[in-house]
Amino acid sequence: MVKRAPVYLLLILGVVVAIAPFVVTVLASLKTTVELVQGVFSLPETPQWENYRTAWTDGNMDRFFVNSVIVAVGVVVPSILLSAMTGYAFARFRFRGSNLLFGFFLLGLVVPLQAMVIPLFYLMRSLHLLDSLWALILPQIGLSLSFGTLLMRQAFLTVPREIVEASIVDGASSWNTLWRILFPLSRPMVGTLALMFFIWTWNEFLLPLVVNIDPNYHTLPVGLLYFQQRWTSDIPVIAAGSTIIFLPLTVIFLLFQRQLIRGITAGAVKG
Repeated sequence: MVKRAPVYLLLILGVVVAIAPFVVTVLASLKTTVELVQGVFSLPETPQWENYRTAWTDGNMDRFFVNSVIVAVGVVVPSILLSAMTGYAFARFRFRGSNLLFGFFLLGLVVPLQAMVIPLFYLMRSLHLLDSLWALILPQIGLSLSFGTLLMRQAFLTVPREIVEASIVDGASSWNTLWRILFPLSRPMVGTLALMFFIWTWNEFLLPLVVNIDPNYHTLPVGLLYFQQRWTSDIPVIAAGSTIIFLPLTVIFLLFQRQLIRGITAGAVKG
C-alpha cells in the first residue's frame, strides 16, 4: 500500500486538475460579478439562476442548442454507417490499389481543419450551402471518415475469419455479413466511435464560425461570442453558457463510460 501511495497521489492530482476547471465554471455561473472578483472558489451567497435564464433566452442559447443537436446527430449517424462500410471494404477485400486508397483515407488524420477551412468555405459557397446546417454536417462527415475507417477496419480485422466464412457458406451476402455479423460483434468500438464523433462535433468552433454568418445557424460554441462585448464581458453569463455546453457531454460520458472503456480496451488488446 505504501509503495502505491505515489501512484495514488498522482492520480488524485490528475483528477483535481481535470475537474477544477468545471467546478470553477459552475461556481462562476451561479455568482454575481462582484462575488466572482472576490473569490474564484468561494460559494455564492445566493445562487444566481438568472444567469442561466439570461444565457438560454436572451443569448439565444435555446436556438443554438437545437442547432448543435441537429448537427451532432446528422454527423454521427452517417459517419458511423459510412465508416463501417469503408472499414469493411478495407478489412475484408483486397483489390488493386487498396493500400494506396487506404493511405489516401488516412491523410485526413494528418491534415488539420485549419488548413482546409478556407477551401471548405469556397466549396460550400459554390454549392450554395453557406448559412445552413448542411454546411456544418457534410464537411464534418467527410472529416470523420478517416478516423472512423481506421478504427472500424481494425475492429473488423479482430473478428475471426471463420465467422465470416461460416456466414458466407450459409448464403449471406457481403451486405448481410457486414450488418448482421460484423457490425453487432464490433458494438463496443461502434459506441466508442459514436461518442468521440459526438464530442468532436459538439465542441467544433472554427467551422461554424467561418461557413455560417446568419445567427440562426450558429451552434453553442459560437453562441458564446454573443456574450463578448467590445470592452467588457459578463463572465457569470458566459460561465452559465459554458455549463450549458459541457453539461450534455458530461451526462453522455457518464452514461456510456463503460462502453467507451470497453471499446478502447478492446482496441488496445486486440490491436
